[in-house]
Amino acid sequence: MLRELQNVQQSAGGAKRRWFFCHDLDLVVWEEDSGSISGFQLAYDKHRNEHSVSWRKDRGFTHYVVDDGEPMAGVNDTPFLYANGPFGRDRVLDLFLALAAGVPPDIVDFVAARLREFDGPLVP
Repeated sequence: MLRELQNVQQSAGGAKRRWFFCHDLDLVVWEEDSGSISGFQLAYDKHRNEHSVSWRKDRGFTHYVVDDGEPMAGVNDTPFLYANGPFGRDRVLDLFLALAAGVPPDIVDFVAARLREFDGPLVP
């Protein structure tokens, strides 16, 4: 189940960042002072071929494969995001909803609604 991490590092002058974590998913949400959500990033398949789908109010959707920056054991370089093809929206949405009991309902509803709107290529 996703649980909120406390004391998440914030960017000066930026939207408030909230981070929800579990073994299978990471959800980062950016909230404006008004409480409205200006973006989110959902990382999935974290332990096998990690991917990330992001939505920003001003840019819409992006979908990435995550290079974890660890080419061999003992090396821990910076992870990189690379543009990636089709998104398994329905599978990821079902997984998110199954693990979201620890996330405030307004955030769950918002993220689920945006994921349903994803208009990029989908995995058949």
